[in-house]
Amino acid sequence: MAQKEKLITKGQLFLFIIQAQIGVGILSLPSKLNETAKGGGGLSVLVAGVITQLAILLLWLLLKKFPGLNLFNICIELAGPIIGSLLIIAYIGYFILLGSNIMLSAVEVLQRWMLQTTPRWAVVALFSIMTLYLAREKLTVLARFYMLASLLFIPLFLFICYGLTQAHLENMFPLLEKGVWNIVKGAKDTTISMYGFELMLIIYPLSEGTDKQKLITVSLSNLFVTLFYFIVVSTCLMFFTSEQIKMIPEPVIYLMKSLSFFIVDRADILFLPIWTITLVCSIVSYCYAASIGLSVLFRRKKHRNFAPFVKIITFMIALAPVTSAGIHLLDTASTYAAYLFIGGLPLVMLIISRFIKRKGSGLA
Repeated sequence: MAQKEKLITKGQLFLFIIQAQIGVGILSLPSKLNETAKGGGGLSVLVAGVITQLAILLLWLLLKKFPGLNLFNICIELAGPIIGSLLIIAYIGYFILLGSNIMLSAVEVLQRWMLQTTPRWAVVALFSIMTLYLAREKLTVLARFYMLASLLFIPLFLFICYGLTQAHLENMFPLLEKGVWNIVKGAKDTTISMYGFELMLIIYPLSEGTDKQKLITVSLSNLFVTLFYFIVVSTCLMFFTSEQIKMIPEPVIYLMKSLSFFIVDRADILFLPIWTITLVCSIVSYCYAASIGLSVLFRRKKHRNFAPFVKIITFMIALAPVTSAGIHLLDTASTYAAYLFIGGLPLVMLIISRFIKRKGSGLA
């Protein structure tokens, strides 16, 4: 089992999953849901929360089958050293791809709203330096930083809720204007924006509590994120009309820009730096997971020496797309990779584990 001083508390696990889940996708989500489900966008978020919870339950059943082991150790345990190593490499590639995509998306948003004349390589380099500094640290250090960063949810929540003072409830009605099927389709876009919970595959054995307590903790994280997304999407759908929101790529930021706080004329200038901290946490989480995978692959006790290699690769991937088509291709690849590595492979591993009696006994 993991040593006591390496374990994070249930509260830290709760905040870790929240920081990993909330990413850049929420900024444009209201616009996507307006196109798909219109006023029913809020319902799409709730459906996505249920789908995410089912995925969490799947990952939990797999982790429960192998107590004390993380994803990479389970791959070795189930598939042996050769095929298991190939699975580890695949998952490392997935974590790097997701981290790169989040970083690129964050840079694109910042360049549209704040840093129009700043070269993309400079912004990507700054993100890489910030995230490398954290990704090299132990999980307990990351958990403490995430706890501090979580305090920033308070001003974010207040900013968004202030938009309700100028919202019009009738803008959301009728809720079923586009039909139930389109609400379900909208849930797909929302689920994509809620990725990050799969990092429980890495940190689960390094957290305190019983299996049931850990499931409840991660489930509460998903509930928090679902309700947060619901509030954000509903606020935007009530603040803007359907025709207005079609012309706004990031309605959440435009909402901040539209509000006046008396002493602050451009609330979006305050909102974006605060939101960037949350994005940094998401990127760090994926880079940390990839570094852990490399340490298991090369049988090293510490991951910190692998973090620079991960950051170099993510830096290069984030710089590779030079056109909007390239950026869209990277985003699409990340989406389909998530289907495979969050749903497909864990389900296959869980089915295979039902036919073996051997269980893991500790962390490698």
